[in-house]
Amino acid sequence: MIDRRRLLLASTAALSISSAAKADSFPNGPFRIIVPFGPGSATDQSARNVAEGLNRAFGVAAVVENKPGANGAIAAEVAAKAKPDGQTIFVCSNTAAASNVAMMKSLPYDPLKDFDPVTIIGRAPVFMIVNVKVEAKSAPEFAALCKRQPGKINFGSGSASTRISGELFKAKAGVDMVHVPYKSTPAALQDLMAGHVQMCFADPVTSLPQVKAGTVRCLGVGSRGRYKLTPDIPTLIEQGIPDFDLMTWTGILLPRGVPQPIQSKLREAILKAITDPTYVERQAQGGSEIAPCSPEEMRQIMVTEIQLYRDMMKIAGIEPE
Repeated sequence: MIDRRRLLLASTAALSISSAAKADSFPNGPFRIIVPFGPGSATDQSARNVAEGLNRAFGVAAVVENKPGANGAIAAEVAAKAKPDGQTIFVCSNTAAASNVAMMKSLPYDPLKDFDPVTIIGRAPVFMIVNVKVEAKSAPEFAALCKRQPGKINFGSGSASTRISGELFKAKAGVDMVHVPYKSTPAALQDLMAGHVQMCFADPVTSLPQVKAGTVRCLGVGSRGRYKLTPDIPTLIEQGIPDFDLMTWTGILLPRGVPQPIQSKLREAILKAITDPTYVERQAQGGSEIAPCSPEEMRQIMVTEIQLYRDMMKIAGIEPE
């Protein structure tokens, strides 16, 4: 019994020494940063800012890999199966981390079992965006337009969360629109500006520059109160769309099993990167607030949002696909 106890204590001590040694020599090569959406998306922009911070902190390259498709499931599967050495980082949105679980019947990954959360790095509400030629200056006017042309107005989406936003608007406004899916929000926004779709929901990081340039029109913000970065744009709730409160966020996940000392080292570097004044200003210009949290808080946010999206799907009448 004593020998077994000594052996267990010795094994535990050896593991601790091994983990500490790995942390001391970390990183031993370039970082691989996996992004579930295309270049120009909010997630991509955040990932590139984090890559700069990691490069400054560790003096090694941080290579961003865009793997769009399947609402982020393709990238999530690659990240989940990566070696848990801290060299692979998944910069994800709440689509891959939460809404996919509600929207898809089967996934090649489990966000709660296959990953260790690090922190949320930014959050923002969804914006309701229309083509400038659409004859509507408010959400009620757009709803009235849809009712005059049932089934002829379409909306694009570049993620599961923006798809749910559109379906939720349909249900709450009592309108009939046709859904057009895209691989990313920038792709949906591009087609909206070209007139191929009339409306889409988008994060402000992607859409706010176009709103400011006058190339698209924002009819409302999907938050409970006016967004502090765009106080002149009314909420959808103000305009009579009840309980329309949807936030998007970007966060950091690691493949499950990265040694704790390495997780701590990475988290320290990432928190330093996202609280750097230059990063904060970049995010604010794009319409995103910095929102760091603990790994435990991030996991709870994921759990809560999975159920939230399931509830919203019931309201919108959407079945998992």
